[in-house]
Amino acid sequence: MFVLRLQRMARITHHDIQRANVTTQTSYIIFLINKQTYNINAPQKVSYTGSGEDAIRHMKKPNRHIHKWIAAMSLTMIICGAIWWHISFNPRFFPVIEKQVYRSAQLSTCRLDAIIHTYTIRTIIALLGSEKGALWYDNERAVAEHHQVQIFNIGFGSHELPQYNRLNQLVDAMLSAPRPILLHCYRGADRTGMASAIALILNDDPPFETIEKQYSWRFGVIPYSDSIGVLFFHKYSEWLLEAGKVHNRDNFLDWVRNHYVDPKGNIEYDIDSINGKGFEDSKWKDRRVATVQKGADHYVVRGWAVDYRRLSQVDSLQVGIGKSFHKAVFTTQRLDLPAFLGLSGALSPLLALGWECEFEDSDLSPGCQDIQMSIGGSDSVKTVITTRIQLCIEK
Repeated sequence: MFVLRLQRMARITHHDIQRANVTTQTSYIIFLINKQTYNINAPQKVSYTGSGEDAIRHMKKPNRHIHKWIAAMSLTMIICGAIWWHISFNPRFFPVIEKQVYRSAQLSTCRLDAIIHTYTIRTIIALLGSEKGALWYDNERAVAEHHQVQIFNIGFGSHELPQYNRLNQLVDAMLSAPRPILLHCYRGADRTGMASAIALILNDDPPFETIEKQYSWRFGVIPYSDSIGVLFFHKYSEWLLEAGKVHNRDNFLDWVRNHYVDPKGNIEYDIDSINGKGFEDSKWKDRRVATVQKGADHYVVRGWAVDYRRLSQVDSLQVGIGKSFHKAVFTTQRLDLPAFLGLSGALSPLLALGWECEFEDSDLSPGCQDIQMSIGGSDSVKTVITTRIQLCIEK
């Protein structure tokens, strides 16, 4: 029935129809529908005045279009796949400063062992931070110990400005650690790009155009994105413009040591408890929660804070819950903090770094709210930090 109908539509012989395959017939019908030459809601006779061979050649044309479309889509998928692999899995081992500083993504145990041996690596700076118990961390430390390679674990986020203390730890390590140095994060792109650019400044003091190449398309970083290198050096450029200075090694170090302010106001802190109840991990990543009942006479929040730039108490520290902010009073020594923060010998254990802040019952409303911290006053820039520590008040 299908063949007879097609014969009437195209006016071709039975012998010609036998020479046409089913795929070609179907493609031609789709072609007619797309061209609106055959209305399926109002059937009409479709005529074709050419010979049978012409009809068959005409019916084969749509197939060539489909093949071209499939080829184009396949090529696009291959290109996108190659770009994705380059960004996500390419080990990216490259020299930053020949025979002195190298950069890479997270390397396998065998690859890391071979690179240490081949390039006589003496220091590894892992920008992922310390993740004791993680397979990559244990394997990397084992390889480093086997080769007597010094290792620093300094954690940064890929898409946020670096913390003041960790930034200075990185700079200090680059200035003092034995070389050659291997810098790496997970993909060898964002965090490694920032660190590589800093290494160039500390070593060669090149122009900005050379620095920017370390956090560019070549290494899987999208320009003008929220990559840590893009954010960090944009902030540095703004300071140069405001201060009326030009880029060089000395000005960069001056900015890092004395003028850079991170999103946390250059402080390190923690909130321990409210009315003696600790904050516990929640189902949300990196968030801690405590739940208390409303109706208490007062609520005392306790924690600690350190000004990393001055290695002292934090001036004008206030703690906020909801819309209520109250001054934090430093009352207790925290003898464990210098070692915990890696500042033994630099931070005095006799400083009263533990604080407490008191709230009245009328200050707090039922519900869950993030605890905030405010730094600075009328004579300085005020920084408000929204912590990932949450207080829930139940009626």
